[in-house]
Amino acid sequence: MNERLSKLLIATIAASAWVAPVAADDYKIGVLHVERILQQSSAAKAAHDRIEQEFKARDTDIARREQEVRDASAQLEKSRATLSAEERAARERALEVRSRDVQRMRQQFAEDLRGRQFEELDKLKERLDRVLTRYAKERNFDLILQDALFVGRTVDITDDVIKALEAPPAKQ
Repeated sequence: MNERLSKLLIATIAASAWVAPVAADDYKIGVLHVERILQQSSAAKAAHDRIEQEFKARDTDIARREQEVRDASAQLEKSRATLSAEERAARERALEVRSRDVQRMRQQFAEDLRGRQFEELDKLKERLDRVLTRYAKERNFDLILQDALFVGRTVDITDDVIKALEAPPAKQ
């Protein structure tokens, strides 16, 4: 019995020695809402504006071509009864070719736009990583989490990080 008690006592001491450091330390934890940063930061808004400006003329041109195809289709429908079978078939083929070309242009536009958005997002993420690392080191954070389910006001650092992102890059 005495030997059992000794083993139990040793196991209890060992367990408390292992748990004690975890309970004794204070950790500084922050939580960041990336979606809010993407919606509210001027860096994200500037990236959006750059992309919009870059793709605006191309989008307008494709929209104009789409309207031309719709107009040509409507014109073909109006004149269908007065056209010969050969003329109608030729116009339908030409309209189909134009329609496919415009669809291909729209698809390529969408792919290019997505690619460009990812480029800008990657740049913003790299900058955010640098800002966040500096922010965490300066304020002695032990852990920063992203998009937690529940976040108390005392650990939400999103507004502070947005302000840090707004600072001129030279200070970062």
